[in-house]
Order: sequence, then structure tokens, then C-alpha cells
Amino acid sequence: MDYPVINGRSESYPTRHYGGHYTGGSVMTFCENADLLVPDAKVRGMPNSPVTVLSENPISVAPEFFGMHANRRAFDRLPGIMLKTVRGHDLQNGKGRWRFIETSDNTWTFTDLDAWVNTHYDAGRDLLFTLYGTPTWASARPTEIGAYGPGNPGTQAEPADMTKWDRFCAKIASRYRGKIKYYEVWNEPNMYNDGTAPIPGTTFFFSGTFAKLAEIVRRANIAIKAVDPTAKIVSPAVTNWAAKAGQSAENYFTGMMAAPTGDGSTTMKDWVDIVGVHLYLSSGNSTADLAGMIDRVNAAKAAAGVSSMETWDTESAPIAPNASALSDDQLDRYLTRFMVTAAAKGIARTMYYQWDNDVMGFRERINIGGRWNALRELLLSGSILSASKLFDGRLIYRTSTGTTIV
Repeated sequence: MDYPVINGRSESYPTRHYGGHYTGGSVMTFCENADLLVPDAKVRGMPNSPVTVLSENPISVAPEFFGMHANRRAFDRLPGIMLKTVRGHDLQNGKGRWRFIETSDNTWTFTDLDAWVNTHYDAGRDLLFTLYGTPTWASARPTEIGAYGPGNPGTQAEPADMTKWDRFCAKIASRYRGKIKYYEVWNEPNMYNDGTAPIPGTTFFFSGTFAKLAEIVRRANIAIKAVDPTAKIVSPAVTNWAAKAGQSAENYFTGMMAAPTGDGSTTMKDWVDIVGVHLYLSSGNSTADLAGMIDRVNAAKAAAGVSSMETWDTESAPIAPNASALSDDQLDRYLTRFMVTAAAKGIARTMYYQWDNDVMGFRERINIGGRWNALRELLLSGSILSASKLFDGRLIYRTSTGTTIV
């Protein structure tokens, strides 16, 4: 018997069903109270259907896809988990910031950074280092207080003398040439900043304008590539992609990419090789939102003229609630849904924040470490043939041996 399907639903059927169809023309339905598993079919969504296709083609990633942060030097070796990419951002007690490396004008301290670089390089990992965190002595606004509090005045501002920034970037590139391959310029510049100025009294990470940020990127590129022409520059990582489309993230991203760099002819997009973003989810860690967030990233890249560049998620983790508040099963589901969705939607690398953080990490959770490794093997193998998102946020993917719903 036929029942009318309106907007993907049939209210007249005794149990409310959701419409969908499969390759080959077979019309099928999804029951609200049961799962329909068809291992040998590719799922295709219909308009207003509760199934959103993430990929109808096989999904595979390179080993570099799986990345991590390690905060404390004692845990740098990351025992128990397998990964290829590591990002140096905070490091222990902020030692990765410029202010802790060049403590006064032309006075350098590399002990902590040396240990971080050598440990991960010796482990065969790709290193991404974030260049940011202006020392008070070099800051354009040395009394300004932002995200790092009153103990770090001026850290969020651009340098007063940009040649000091040039020297810092060149120093890092020279010391770690051949070890650090990738450089990310600044961290989350759009936190409480619309590209003109930050909101006073907030936890902003950058207090300058689009133009100042663009100049910082250009000068970093020139200084680094003069030393190491093979190095790659990752754009300032814009966050807040979970907000509604057209708000902070998109506007900031397109604004900064189009900003003049101070040389009279170029904009920021001319000086970056890779697009960096932070894909933190909204309250409830709704992985169902991730595909739409990545779509917005791609739309913003197209608008900025950088569609051909890889996209790296250089920082993400469950934050509302944090990992420490999640059971192993809940964190397992988050990781699986997030990683498979990110891979299906074309994210080239994703870096969990942070392995050994007491609130956000899972260093002591053996089951999660094992699940991370199993998920890595699954995605490296290319055995996922297609993947979709169900109406309730769950992930469904198909392999040659069957269908899995997470």
C-alpha cells in the first residue's frame, strides 16, 4: 500500500516513517523506532530526508590525518596511541609562546622547545608549530590584558617593531630547519575580535586588525622561507564555526584573507599554503553539526579564493561537556563520529587537544587509546565504502563486511 511522503515523512503510516532511497531505484523507508541495515547498498539522501550523505565513495586518509597535542614534557612520547602529526601551541606552562622563548630583546631560551621538537621528530612525526604570543617588551600594547591574564600583558598584540617578529620567525626556522615542516601563524584571532578591535574585558587571543594580522603572516612567510624554502605556512586558525552561518567565523575568515599585508600589492591569501581552522562543536558536543560546519568552511574558502588549499583542523576536542565528564562509550562515539565525518568531508588533518590535559585529555584511559588506534587503522585501510549521518545524529558507515551505526 502506498502512503504519501511529504517533506521526507509519512504521517499517515501507522508507525511514522522517514523516506529515503538507494542506488538502483529501490524505494526504502527509515522507521523512527528501528534501524534499517542494507550492507550492499549505497545510501543516498532525499530532500528533507533524515539521512545526510557524508560520502558515497570509499573513505581513506593518510597517516598524517591523526594528530595530537601533548602539553607536558613528561608525556611527549605519547605512549599507547599512534599518530603522525603533532601541534606545538601552548606547551607546558605556555613555553611555546614567543614571550617565553625570547625573554628579553635578543635573549633566547630554547630548552623546553628543543625537548619538544627533538622528541617528536625522533618519533617520526610531522611538527606544526604555532608562532604567536608577543613578549611584553616587544608588544605594541604592553599593558593590554587578554586571554592569558594579567601575568602576560601585551601577549595578544602585534609587535611594535615588526623587525623583531621577523627575527623571531627566522630564528625558529633556522634552529629547527628540517625538523619543523609547518608553521601556523597565530591562534584563534577571531575570539572576541571582529577584525577591527577586540571586545574589552574578554578573553581574546589577538587584539590587532585584519591588516596587522595579514602583515604578520606575510613577514613570517618571508622570514621562514628565506631559511627553509620547503616550509609551509598554515593560516591563522579561525574558530567559532559552530555559530550560525554568516556570523563570526565566515566573516572573519574572508576578511583576514582579503586584508592588505602592507606591501602595497598582496593580501593574506597570497602568503598561506594551508587553511587552518578549529572545529570545536556547540554545546552538547553535537557531532551531527560537524558536516555543516565543514560546508561553511568550504564556502568561506571559495569566497576567499583559496578552495584549492588543504584544510587542517589544528585544534578540537569535546568541550561542552569536556572529555573528563564523558564515559568511555560517550568519548568513543564522539571520536568515531568526528573522525569519520571529518575524513569524509575532506579535512586533511585533525589534531586533538590535548592528550594529557586533565580535563580534555584521555592519557590514562586505556580503552580510549585502544579505540583511537583501531579507528586509525580503519580509516587508513580505506575499508569504509560510504558514510551518512542519520536524523538523530548517529553515524552509519558501510564496509565490505557489513554496516555499522555509531
